[in-house]
Amino acid sequence: MRPQAVIFDMDGTLADSFASIAQSLNHALVAKGFPPKDLQWVKYNVGFGARQLVQAAVGSEASEELLREVGQLFGEHYQATYLEATPPLPGAGEVLAFVWAKTGGKVAVASNKYATLSRRWLAHWHLDRWVPVVVGPDTAGTRKPDGAFLAKALTQLQVAPEDALYVGDMEVDVEAGRAAEVPVVGLAGPSRSANELWAAGAFFVISDLRELPPLLQREGWGWEDADSQETFGGEYDPEAIG
Repeated sequence: MRPQAVIFDMDGTLADSFASIAQSLNHALVAKGFPPKDLQWVKYNVGFGARQLVQAAVGSEASEELLREVGQLFGEHYQATYLEATPPLPGAGEVLAFVWAKTGGKVAVASNKYATLSRRWLAHWHLDRWVPVVVGPDTAGTRKPDGAFLAKALTQLQVAPEDALYVGDMEVDVEAGRAAEVPVVGLAGPSRSANELWAAGAFFVISDLRELPPLLQREGWGWEDADSQETFGGEYDPEAIG
């Protein structure tokens, strides 16, 4: 494995998103007379897009009008609160900086979250310098697990599928990688276990985002040479980003 580009999912992979999503979803549900969903339910159902999340919460028999109303309340509350309420996962800044340096800047985010929201979040937490390409349903015209979704990121990065790596925390990420012929590193955690990600067909599974650089240094030819001091482990300082 010698990736020339690395693509990341957003929620649950780079961003600690679940509590913020749950808060906004429950704001909308309670306003419309539905019981709130617990955090574990949200962790398991996030990843397919906002409409699918709302539909799962209100039930498949809900009318289009009700879906729109709940979705609008959810979206308005989320956009007003998500930036401060969604911190990066531990190591996200260091990992992005590391892969950016090792790939010559070929780093992307490809998430079923709208690209406009992902870009805003990256900028808010001073991570946008390391992520030149951001893909979402609003820019790709499709969403995971459609292989065409990751293909949009590959085209912008100008790399072949076999020369890229996708990192995500759910089966839908593994399915998207398989459909696009991109190997996937699964990130086990609150939403999916390591066993679930291995069973889905992940190429590797890690349990902490900070395990990715050592994995690539160990398994990725060309990621570490004997004359280079550029190894993972330094401190990431967002204030130092100009």
